[in-house]
Amino acid sequence: MKKGEKKKFSGKNLALTIIIGIFIAIMIITLFNLVVTYFYEEPKYENYCKNIGNDIYPIKYGTITSTCLNCTFSKEIQEKVDECLQEGCNPVYNYNDEGCTIAVKECNCCNSLFEDAVKSYNRNTFFIYAAIGFAIIVVGLFVGILLIQIIALPAGAFLVIEAAVKNFDDKLYVIITFSLLIAAAIYLALKKLEIHK
Repeated sequence: MKKGEKKKFSGKNLALTIIIGIFIAIMIITLFNLVVTYFYEEPKYENYCKNIGNDIYPIKYGTITSTCLNCTFSKEIQEKVDECLQEGCNPVYNYNDEGCTIAVKECNCCNSLFEDAVKSYNRNTFFIYAAIGFAIIVVGLFVGILLIQIIALPAGAFLVIEAAVKNFDDKLYVIITFSLLIAAAIYLALKKLEIHK
């Protein structure tokens, strides 16, 4: 460093640069989150499970006390219910005039479809956040301006960590990608330190 640069970043100026850098890093993280959620919306439950009434469950044994006694257990209905639940779906029933369950009308799988869509969304956003976060870290490593380094390194690191948190369902993806990112970051940091020896 030159003499002038030491003076420029001494005392209050260095503290102010760090505070401003952290503040801008937080704004960049927030902006990036807003941009991703704006252009790539998270799946909504309503889009997968429309017109789901309260008749999905439970099996009704009559709605009026006097008729409850007339409802009987059906082994056939129970087998269809068990089959539906094993598939990760919810049974929707048909009822007679007394309110007793007489059949399984359909096996509604909207919940499992929604869960699959959420997992896919989380996996995709994981790669988006990890890639952009890593790119920001690389910028922070190779730009010589202290303010940009203070902004880029924590912002990139936070986005990479956020990527992992968003995709904890696929731990193997997270472990492999994180290992590669850590190895690449260490390699680039060592290269950067060698240059400045």
